Amino acid sequence: MNIEALGSFLKIAEMKSLSAAAKLYGLPKSTLSLRLKQLEGEIGTDLFIRDGRSMVLTEAGQTLLAHALDIVERCEAARIAVSETLDEAVGTLRIGATGEFGTAFYSQMIHAFRKRHPKVQLDLTFFSPQALYLPERLEMMDAIISWDDGNAEDSETLWTDRFALFASRDYLARMGAPSAPADIDNHQGVLFRLPAGPQGWRLQRDTEQIAILPRSDLIANEYWTVKYFAVAGEGIAYLPTFFTEIECRRGHLVPVLPAWKSAEQRVTLRMIRPQAVSHRMAAFRDFCRDYFSPTYVFHGPRYYVETVLNAPNDLPGDPS
Repeated sequence: MNIEALGSFLKIAEMKSLSAAAKLYGLPKSTLSLRLKQLEGEIGTDLFIRDGRSMVLTEAGQTLLAHALDIVERCEAARIAVSETLDEAVGTLRIGATGEFGTAFYSQMIHAFRKRHPKVQLDLTFFSPQALYLPERLEMMDAIISWDDGNAEDSETLWTDRFALFASRDYLARMGAPSAPADIDNHQGVLFRLPAGPQGWRLQRDTEQIAILPRSDLIANEYWTVKYFAVAGEGIAYLPTFFTEIECRRGHLVPVLPAWKSAEQRVTLRMIRPQAVSHRMAAFRDFCRDYFSPTYVFHGPRYYVETVLNAPNDLPGDPS
């Protein structure tokens, strides 16, 4: 059987429509139709029947479906295996990650990796830290990237950063800038919620260490939301310095008590099968090392939160 015809058959079966399959996969409808006719001619029976606008598998089509999936998967595995022998980074990498900074951190990194290795497909899945290291998760993945991974012996440290305090100029103009940690008692915090409760602010300066849990009426379990409300002037936020770099440079946030920061937070890479590293996994590991080196310069889209003054009332929810 022709592998392209089998692939077309699977696409049509998935979408239950020639038109929908053609649109989703960017193929001419006529090509899909011709391949289906060739496959039906080779087998000697119809594989679909029309039911309104849908194409429903016949009994023969249902039987073929299970075999076709296996055949196409095996052919893809064979193609990847041969490519591996040619020392080329191809195939699919399944990366698990903690999702605290998915848009600003992982998406940017994966974009840069794809530019360097366009033949590698990336399947990036975010998990909570509690679920990331479950045995059933590990079996599904090739590698894990995480913040503050406790499995130091199995992980390579790629980078470190520290959390610090940030607020908008508008908020500090209204409330005054704290000059010492004790002054935080007079301020409003925008807090990140951990599974066990609000995240405390653990700060240190030289040998001094303090833990603060400020009063707050804004708590969220997503750092982008925390940052948004800090930029909007709702209070002081505890965020990693990389995450506020653009906002600080543009004046949307400013550091608060800049001498006080958290202990270093590690960004780690853990390869699930370190004794059997494929070319694509080796390429990803080497890229990560380069990406987090001091000399690497990123070229691509970046995300940040900004304030816009005197904007026209043309956004959803604005009064007309």
